Amino acid sequence: MIRTPGFLLLLCLCALTQADGLDPMPPGWQQLQPIPRVDVSGAEPLARQALKQTRSEVARLLADPPSDPRALARAFGTLGNLYQLYGVDALAESCYANARLLAPERFRWAYYAAWLALSKGRLKQAVERLQQAARLNPDYAPLALRLGQAWYDLNRPQQARAALERAAREPGLRAAALYYLGQLALQERRYPEAVAHFQEALALDPAADILRYPLARAYRGMGKTASAREQLALRGHRMPLVDDPLLQEMKALERGARPLFARAMREVEKGAYQAGAASFREGLARDPDNRNARVSLARALYLAGETPAARAELERVLAEDPGQTLAGFLLGVLDAAAGKGESAERYLRQVLAQDPAHAGAHYFLADLLMARKDFSAAARHYAAALGSGAENPPARLLGFVARYRAGEPEAAIAGTLDREVGRFPQQQLLRYALARLLALSRDPRVQDPPRALVLARKLVDSLPIPPHLELLALALAASGESGQATGLLQQLVAGAAWMGGESEMQRLQGVLERLQAGRLPAQPWPGEDPLLQPPPVDAALVFREYPAAVPY
Repeated sequence: MIRTPGFLLLLCLCALTQADGLDPMPPGWQQLQPIPRVDVSGAEPLARQALKQTRSEVARLLADPPSDPRALARAFGTLGNLYQLYGVDALAESCYANARLLAPERFRWAYYAAWLALSKGRLKQAVERLQQAARLNPDYAPLALRLGQAWYDLNRPQQARAALERAAREPGLRAAALYYLGQLALQERRYPEAVAHFQEALALDPAADILRYPLARAYRGMGKTASAREQLALRGHRMPLVDDPLLQEMKALERGARPLFARAMREVEKGAYQAGAASFREGLARDPDNRNARVSLARALYLAGETPAARAELERVLAEDPGQTLAGFLLGVLDAAAGKGESAERYLRQVLAQDPAHAGAHYFLADLLMARKDFSAAARHYAAALGSGAENPPARLLGFVARYRAGEPEAAIAGTLDREVGRFPQQQLLRYALARLLALSRDPRVQDPPRALVLARKLVDSLPIPPHLELLALALAASGESGQATGLLQQLVAGAAWMGGESEMQRLQGVLERLQAGRLPAQPWPGEDPLLQPPPVDAALVFREYPAAVPY
């Protein structure tokens, strides 16, 4: 759906500011990794304050070394926690390395470094670090679960099972351990065992709806299709909760809304729209004036099937900030999809008044203008939709159709269309439109039935759909092969009748009768041709895919 142009808290990791004693490290501390300061102007005030205060504390301890280096290690470790929470993983890695160097006996810094590797998919490194941490404190129960996760993701089932079975002995870890043990059983087709694991995990943590999908697979493996369908309908993305005190301590440092928004984006990109909407709402409770995030919330709500709630959020944004063009654009798309042309046009024109180069608004406005037969204006807006370099094949085709319906000479259209076919050979609709024009134009400067026949045959070879077959019949008739043409059309008429398409059958019957009378259709691009009309508005596609420059 929604495109993320940056990552989490910091939009520009390379935007360095004035040094504050951590980059470079002061004399005597060159063995430590420098921690560059980054631009945090886009962060929430509480997050900026936490980072600033913690960096200041590290700098103070570096300038006035404590007698116990563990105090400096603790400051570096806390700074690493903050950077990890806000998604600046490279700096979190450096902070943890410094903390481990200063206090190599301290388990927590080894564990946080291992968790960072595990959460970022550096699995072999995670195993090494978890094993190092285990030598410092083998009694920390979540270690077994984390090792089991890493071995599972590395496809080492024996090591994973041994670690997970240890973790499953701990009440606060059992549901999560059973999730992975169930997955192992599922992979090995031990379906009853997998069902038992998933059912027990759900009994321990009923909200962990991620368990529903593998449980459905296990039921399907046992032949219990009704139970499988029931579980599939309940599937979600929430993992079982884990009682991990060190991670809970780290999470307690989280103050800003941006990590919640980042989590929401990840959920939405996975298709977990309800979870994404919940995370956006949680973040907006901390940062209620973030209108970009509220627009993203509206998109998640719409994709979750909550259209009225999505509309309410968009209208709120637009009421608070009429210059929020994405909110206005999405409202216009909603109304266009609902057949509310006048309202949709009003929203889209408001967007273009503020952003004259808005490609999406130009395109959907052009579609509306086509529907009310204002073809000259539609042609201008289709051209504008492509003016910013946007790749929009329907706009490219429909721009030609609008010019044709506005009365532009076929010769002028054919020349430009032919060049576009050469530029975009993969766009079959352009070739379809050109072939119809070459076969059926009354202008001798445009007529070229042999070339139309070549284009039509290639289209049928690649995709033998009825419009391409009809085109082939017309190109055959234009080339003097009337027998083949009428035979092919008779097959299409019979097919339309068999499929129950009464209106389509009558249309094709009319074309057939003209060919039998020795006459070609009067227009190359008739108004009833579905391939030469704007497609229905797919609001879900727009809400999911239209890019947001700043999603939160």
